[in-house]
Amino acid sequence: MRYKHRLITIFIMLSGITMFTQAHAGDFVTGDKLASLVINKTVRAKHLKKDFEFSIYFDKDGKTAFRKKRNGEIVKTTYRFDGNKHCLFWKGKDRCASIKDNGDGTYSRINDSGNEVVKWTKLEVGKNL
Repeated sequence: MRYKHRLITIFIMLSGITMFTQAHAGDFVTGDKLASLVINKTVRAKHLKKDFEFSIYFDKDGKTAFRKKRNGEIVKTTYRFDGNKHCLFWKGKDRCASIKDNGDGTYSRINDSGNEVVKWTKLEVGKNL
């Protein structure tokens, strides 16, 4: 009887872990949805660590980006997709991150350490820096 009880307990625990993992993974934008989220869009964003706002346009060519800096200067750079990550070339290196759907119309760039560094507060179709 104890053996059956243990098996049932283990099954319930594993079911709960599976459900939690699936719900958590559903928050991230992946594959074609990730590409359609950013291509030909202007993103209004806030850098959470450094506390400033900026905007960036991801061209419809799928590789060119234009970022409007704090001082108003517009800088041309590149972006790409690496699996389920969105990468932006900035300050001499690729900055790749997972994109999390916050469920309220905003998205977060989550770095490899699991930290939310940038929050996308608004996405608009077309170039509107």
